[in-house]
Amino acid sequence: MKIFFMGNVTASNSTNSLIIYHQNIRRLMSKKDELNIIMQDKIVRPHLICLSEHHLKTYEITKFSLNNYKIAASFCREGVSKRGVCIMARLSSLLL
Repeated sequence: MKIFFMGNVTASNSTNSLIIYHQNIRRLMSKKDELNIIMQDKIVRPHLICLSEHHLKTYEITKFSLNNYKIAASFCREGVSKRGVCIMARLSSLLL
């Protein structure tokens, strides 16, 4: 299995590839529309999106959605602001 990170991917869409996109998003809710556009414009759509510093609370991240992706795992630092990570999985991938 090949693992690619979006910054290094060209147009390889092999069935044996796992494509991961990482972004230090810094306030996810203010960048949701921009992130949707970026994911629609990519030639190779990632299987996983990893977002750090989402700044959301647990009840907010569980309600968050992105076109064609859902939250697969998340961590929120309760009582501490400007933290948190989440992993979103593409709905059409075999990873779910």
